[in-house]
Amino acid sequence: MPIKVYLQGAALVLLAALGFSLQPLFAREVYADGANALGLVWLRFLVPSLLLLLILPRKTRRLRPGAGFLGMINGLASLCYFVALQQVSVSLTVMLLSLFPLLVFLQAWARRQESLSAVRLLALAGALAGIYCTLDGDFAGSWAGILFGFGAALFYSAYLVGAPRWMPAGDALGSSAWTLIGAALVFSVPAVLGYADLPQGAWGWSAVLALGILSTFIPFLLLIKGIGLLQRQFDVAIFSTLEPVASVFWAWLLLHETLSENSILGGVLVLGAALLMIWSQSRVPSVKPALAG
Repeated sequence: MPIKVYLQGAALVLLAALGFSLQPLFAREVYADGANALGLVWLRFLVPSLLLLLILPRKTRRLRPGAGFLGMINGLASLCYFVALQQVSVSLTVMLLSLFPLLVFLQAWARRQESLSAVRLLALAGALAGIYCTLDGDFAGSWAGILFGFGAALFYSAYLVGAPRWMPAGDALGSSAWTLIGAALVFSVPAVLGYADLPQGAWGWSAVLALGILSTFIPFLLLIKGIGLLQRQFDVAIFSTLEPVASVFWAWLLLHETLSENSILGGVLVLGAALLMIWSQSRVPSVKPALAG
């Protein structure tokens, strides 16, 4: 793969992680306006889905079962994540979710799509260590919550593994739309049955729109385009670990929360893991076409 293409894919995935990392800021306002976890997650996927169906060209609206199925898987990952948050600490939930790069690597290695190279193992260790340093160290919680947290990592890793096959790079807009629709369907039944509490005021609904567009649709679009360029699940997973670290940075920058030395170290380790992946790819010699004789 040409290094230019790799850098473009890496940049898109990193930008997607930055967009996803804004979710806690908008979610905080949605919760403050009366919504519960189910209502928040349902609206997060439903609002951009409805908007996309209105603005997408007719030819882009055609059904994409693969993308819709992956959206359901991603929705289940979100459901497990928010259930885990209710039963275990935030730190433990984030740490369990952050196991997804390891799960992606293990399945790729089992299928002989990845090798146990020192660079990849070092990048994986650095990313996981960076996330651990970023968290506050409170890892208390129930076994049920731990299982849900691990389930979130399992479903998200399945989403990353299936994305290159079922969401073609040249159809990022349509794939993003049907991914969001599939995720919204997961939560529509309990929401319609009355288990979802929605925002009560204009400010809460404004935060829902920001969550749905800035932290859901745009990052999904960037992520899918990045996956299409990289075509490497493990690399995408490593770059995606920027999300929890960036969330801590946004909380410091916009909410004036404390930024500890451990958080700074965690950010350095995660960025170092990403740079290590890029450096490793730059060392791979480009294959030059043979001259006609």
